[in-house]
Amino acid sequence: MSNQAALPTEAIISLTNRCDARCTMCNIWQLDPEEDLKAEDYRRALPNTLRNVNLTGGEALLRPDILDITQAIHEAASQARIILATNGFRTEKALKTVTNLLKIVPKLGIAVSLDGSAESHDKMRGVPKAYDRAVETLRGLRKLGMQDIRIGFTATAENVHELIPIYQLAKSLDVEFTATVAQNSEIYYSTAENSTIDPEAIAREFTALIQQRLNSSSPKDWLRGYFDRGVIHFARTGLRMTGCDAASGFFYLAWSGNIYPCLTVPKSLGNIRNQSFTELWNSEQAVLIRQEASRCQKCWMVCTARSELKRNPLRVTNWLRRSTRKRNASGAVYDDPRVAVGAGRVDGVGARAEA
Repeated sequence: MSNQAALPTEAIISLTNRCDARCTMCNIWQLDPEEDLKAEDYRRALPNTLRNVNLTGGEALLRPDILDITQAIHEAASQARIILATNGFRTEKALKTVTNLLKIVPKLGIAVSLDGSAESHDKMRGVPKAYDRAVETLRGLRKLGMQDIRIGFTATAENVHELIPIYQLAKSLDVEFTATVAQNSEIYYSTAENSTIDPEAIAREFTALIQQRLNSSSPKDWLRGYFDRGVIHFARTGLRMTGCDAASGFFYLAWSGNIYPCLTVPKSLGNIRNQSFTELWNSEQAVLIRQEASRCQKCWMVCTARSELKRNPLRVTNWLRRSTRKRNASGAVYDDPRVAVGAGRVDGVGARAEA
């Protein structure tokens, strides 16, 4: 039987494990710096089928060759939408770099991490004035005339109650907003120690977020409300609302060159320094990992949900139609009894600012 598989359309690419943050929910900054892939590695290896590429780290803007890397990725996957995630700490450097990146990718997207009030965000990121710098960076990006800007909120037990205030801050800054829950991952966050969060706290805060999204005039907000519903579902049941197409529709490429199905499954398809992407994608190892990933219930994150939801737009459309037409007596937006009555705790599961 042939192992030939359709090439992916989505990728998360971690450009480096170097980071200038000291985040409480991520230990990547404690790792020794490793040799990062070069621009030419990306130009040679990435498939031209990609339509969405998320660039992250560590802190991606610490790469001195970020312009060359972005150029190489853009050349390899010329039709891909590219989004770069940053902590926004170094405002002047970030704005100068983004100004030059826009000459390469005019429709570049930027995601800035912001996880609560000044006190909460500074504590979570382990850097004084992290909040002030991130907000200054967001305002600076708007002044550049950028349209594709967002705040990425990572929820933990300590800050989940600040979800709505940061959503409202995003609205006041005229930027998009994405939210997820802090994730355990040995290959991305270098930690398996994120604490559990009360599923009812997640349900309460994310229900309020969904309600605000559905009351907005933004179609993107409406669609993200469906993802937020999945956060509640996963918290209360430990199950994804949809299947996962890790190692099918998308992949995670680490700074080392290792390709993984996603951010949480530590099984490598191989290294692009040693083999071509197509060889790795169609290997026996890839077939086995693909089969395992299709049954995986380890997480519910934007990166693992987006490509699957794109394949099932009718499911999202039907939910939007029902949710905007009716609410239950409490004003909640549950329309799945498994979400409404499920119980249990959720293991620390999120992301740096993404998608």
